[in-house]
Parts: sequence; structure tokens; C-alpha cells
Amino acid sequence: MTACGGSDDDGGRGDLPGVGKATEEPAEPSEDGPAGGGRVQRPEVDLGALQHIYEDDFTGDAELDAILRDSQGFQDAVAEAVVSFESDRPALRYYIAGDALSRTLTILDGVYENGSTSQGVVRHFNHTITLTGVGTATFSICRDFSEVRTTNWESGELVEEADPDAVPTLYVGRLERADDEVWQTVEYETVQEAHECR
Repeated sequence: MTACGGSDDDGGRGDLPGVGKATEEPAEPSEDGPAGGGRVQRPEVDLGALQHIYEDDFTGDAELDAILRDSQGFQDAVAEAVVSFESDRPALRYYIAGDALSRTLTILDGVYENGSTSQGVVRHFNHTITLTGVGTATFSICRDFSEVRTTNWESGELVEEADPDAVPTLYVGRLERADDEVWQTVEYETVQEAHECR
């Protein structure tokens, strides 16, 4: 069943889903909506001056929509860790586990050392979920950060203007359903200039 709903020279930020975006909280359906019944309360995420926009609609299928929302949670959790400069935010380990968490924490260390953060708007589109077995799924999603500017985290001073010609990045990965019914991202990789994001 399927639902469609930066480069290495930027200090590792191009590998992180939450970097380079301004974030509006995703327009999730309410907890009593199509995918909300019986869901455990998720951690709140504060993206500050970063806004995440998710352009794909929910499907109306309870299981697929639950996976879509928790896949969005992965994007938002990483972004929160970037803009807050805190890698111990509850959402990070709630939505991310395994190799994906180890990789994210390593990249975050580089982001913090660099001292830069992101402001602006990140647009997500072509979000696809495929169930691959009981409690397992894969995802892909395009991230457009062409409206994201880089600032110094401490001073707030502008480091780099947004690049309107920036090419969206494709994220692909695998999710597993944990005991508390959250779908955690356990693996992911990025693809530059992917045809899915054009």
C-alpha cells in the first residue's frame, strides 16, 4: 500500500531534514480526525523562526496517515534540534531511532560547532509512504529550502541569504512502528537533484 501525499560544504546542514527552513507547524488532522483515533499524544515541537509547510494531503487511511504524520515528525524534530541548539529535545528520540538517530546526532554536533541556524520557510512535497511489512514502511519526501536563510545562533546576525535557485533535496528512508505505536525513522539518506523533486 502506498500513499503519496544541501550539499556537504554547508557544515553538514544539507543532510538534516530540519535545517534551512522556516516552520509553520504542519497542518495535521485533529486527534479525532481520520488518523487521530487512539493515537498517543506526541511531543510538542517549537520551530521558532522556521516554518515547515507540508503540501501533500492526508489520504483518509488511518494507518497511512499515522505514518505520514510521524514521518513529518521526523522532519520537525530535527529542525527543532537545529533551531534550539539542543539535541536532547523530547521529539528527537521520540521520532528517530537506530542508525538514523546516530547519524542525526553526529550531524547536529557539526551544526552546533559551526554556530549557525536556520530561519525562513521549508516546503515539503511529494511525500510518499509504502508499507513493506507488519510494522515497517519506507518513505520519500522532497524538501525545498530555497526560502531559508542562515543566521548565527547566538547573535541572530545574517550569515547567508536564502538561495532562490537552491535545488530541493530528496529524503528516503525506513520507518518502524514502536511499542507505543509511534512510527520512528530508523534509516534515511539524501539524494541531491533527484528527478522526483523537480
